Amino acid sequence: MPTKKDNQIGNFDAISSNQCELSFIFEDLIEKPIPNLKVKIVSAIGDIHDVITDSFGQISDYVMDNVSELKIMVSSATGKTKEVARFTPTTGKTEVRLLSPKVRVKGKSIALKGAPGTIDSDKRELNTVALGRDAHGNPRLDIYHLCPNDYDLLLAKNVIYWDAIIAASKRSGLIPQAIAAVIDAESAKKNGVWQPTSVAIDFKKTKAMATNEKGGKLSANETYYRSSAAGMTQFLNGTWIGETLKDGTYLNEKAKAANVVAKRPMISRTGREVKKQDGTSVMEEKFQVTLNVWKSLKELKKEHYITGVTPYPLGASGSKSLKDWLKLRFKPEYAIMAAVDYAITNLKALKAKGFNIDGLNDAEKAKVMYLTHHLGLSDAIKFIRKEITESKAKDLLVAQVGAEKAFKYYQDEHKSYVKGHRAWLSNFINDNIKLVHFYCHELRGIKIQDVLLSTVIKKL
Repeated sequence: MPTKKDNQIGNFDAISSNQCELSFIFEDLIEKPIPNLKVKIVSAIGDIHDVITDSFGQISDYVMDNVSELKIMVSSATGKTKEVARFTPTTGKTEVRLLSPKVRVKGKSIALKGAPGTIDSDKRELNTVALGRDAHGNPRLDIYHLCPNDYDLLLAKNVIYWDAIIAASKRSGLIPQAIAAVIDAESAKKNGVWQPTSVAIDFKKTKAMATNEKGGKLSANETYYRSSAAGMTQFLNGTWIGETLKDGTYLNEKAKAANVVAKRPMISRTGREVKKQDGTSVMEEKFQVTLNVWKSLKELKKEHYITGVTPYPLGASGSKSLKDWLKLRFKPEYAIMAAVDYAITNLKALKAKGFNIDGLNDAEKAKVMYLTHHLGLSDAIKFIRKEITESKAKDLLVAQVGAEKAFKYYQDEHKSYVKGHRAWLSNFINDNIKLVHFYCHELRGIKIQDVLLSTVIKKL
């Protein structure tokens, strides 16, 4: 598409179902429009459009197919061109407002719902993304995230989770890059964006069971799961409730505030309250299943409230409070904060067992955090000490990559599932827990370098 003299590109009266119409507004740090700014719009397929903002700092009615990512680049006063934003458009009309020509973060336009005026009247702080509609009811994405920033943090398309990452960083005492790297490794992603509603579906079994063997007809829709893991950080039913009933955790604090967790008398196997020597009741954290029924974690498991290979356990169907609480795994803030609490608890447990946790930097701790979340504390310790058995290693590897790939690892590692599993998990952690991906290009502080998991284990 040739460059036009004015600021409009491809201004059509209507757009097709597979196209999007974008308008851009460029403003400086005090929200003053930037006129006559040279802008280069580059698509993923190589199309380049050079345009200049009008007197209001705008580029209007840019129509294109919604199949590719866009890069927005601007020319500085010295004539240098630099990328200031990157996002993937969706169908329909969207206004993209960039607060400063220093924006380096990838944003993503999203089809939005909501009443008009939810953006225009709202002033936001830096390092946030505002999603809503303008005064005319049109979808709008405001990118307020700048690099460099006080955290040297770059979240790209996941900037929408900025507040949760910073909150988790402050709560744990770890740099936000360490938090982001762990969450990135644990999360399912779509076009690079962490997916808060992911579940562990067994697609092979679901597909196989969907076909009636006799008639070749589809049976009733039913989904099969590999585990009860759910949400951005893939917590199992039991682990999620366990963290909820653990005094001092983020989930515990929220549950107590919601009045669904409280200290209640411990009940023995005979159905009687357990008493201390002074005659007072032994208290423990319990979850309110129904109005007058409170259950401990042990009771919830024993009575099958949260058991089963599904994130939606049948036993919880009669308890609205329990169902709703399990669904909070799909809420990013809860999932991120719970994962960090769980990881810090594991680090403390490793330290208590004599491991040199204090000798690790945050990049190294991030690898250990993921290791303990992935394997669980007990198996993580065995992995570190090289005590995992051949049969256990086979089970772990098959569960992750399937029997066929697991056997290949076995063959490649001198017919050893222990070595095969260690190779697979070490490679996964080394490839995915990389803090370097979450640093701004322009730094105010010091960048901590990533190292191999084997190096971290030697330091432990």
